[in-house]
Amino acid sequence: MMFMKALLLAVITGLTGAFLIPAVSTTRSTTNTQQLFATVVSDSSTIGTVGNGYTPVLLAKLSALTHEKGKSWIITPAADVEMMKQLAALDEFGKLPENLEFVAASDTDRVEELLQETDALMVAIDDVDSVVDPSVISYLLDPQKVNNLKRVVAMSRNLNGDGMGMLVTASKRAANAQVWDNSNAAAYRSFETNLKDAAKNCGADWTIVRAGTLKGGACGENNLYPQYLAESFYDITKNDILKWQLLFDCNIRGVKLRKGDVMSGPGVKAVFTATGSEEHVGDSSRSGVAEAMVRSLAREDTENVDFGVGTVASREPPSDEEWSQMFEQCLSN
Repeated sequence: MMFMKALLLAVITGLTGAFLIPAVSTTRSTTNTQQLFATVVSDSSTIGTVGNGYTPVLLAKLSALTHEKGKSWIITPAADVEMMKQLAALDEFGKLPENLEFVAASDTDRVEELLQETDALMVAIDDVDSVVDPSVISYLLDPQKVNNLKRVVAMSRNLNGDGMGMLVTASKRAANAQVWDNSNAAAYRSFETNLKDAAKNCGADWTIVRAGTLKGGACGENNLYPQYLAESFYDITKNDILKWQLLFDCNIRGVKLRKGDVMSGPGVKAVFTATGSEEHVGDSSRSGVAEAMVRSLAREDTENVDFGVGTVASREPPSDEEWSQMFEQCLSN
């Protein structure tokens, strides 16, 4: 038990550390709930989230908002609870979704209690140099613990190698340490295999959602889209006077989906796109990735498939109808 507490604490390091320190080092629009949860999970389902960085907080928040009669829970280290709550707030007064629970990573009794009633589990790590340790996957997806699990949705990366190379790696070193340059592809492939096998052993389906370089993920100016991370995200991630993450969110609300592992990296333009706030090949919006993961839970056609999430220049996020059309077009190919 002490070993598992240590593993959970290791995989869920600090939020700010997600941009600087590996979690587990390797070698190298408000949603329509009735429509969303009509098939795989219901409006009263319990959805768990585990991981490291900003994306898991966004996943847990979106999950809570999209099934108000159910429960959304997320594992967190004690030191980061207040920051995570701040990021998940719905308004400037710190109001949180009533059905969102922050579970201490050290409280394995509560974690296992929740796992027993969990219908779906989402896994995501922001840090490009880290993946979830296989022992943590085995612990969370133990058939003896997860009696109701129907689906596991995991964020992975674009692993095909297109649009990668020296210039992409240089942009990661010089401009943005979270540029995805495919240097950790082997670890991610292993992570995907471990997760699929563990889900199968639990009798659950899996979905892999692929991302490139993660950017943005918050509400924009004046809490324009409160379903996403709070405006404090821009202050936390600011590394100079210019809040480029805010500019990105203002310009890039659109999303595109592609089935399989087919999306490309930025190629020779990498140095110019590393902190770019326009539509660029190789980028993925945290908001788009999180929406795709949560919405995939509702669809039977996302069972045991993988798809990538890219960006489209737009001031508004896709509507429910547009999301449905994107999924249908993506998965019918």
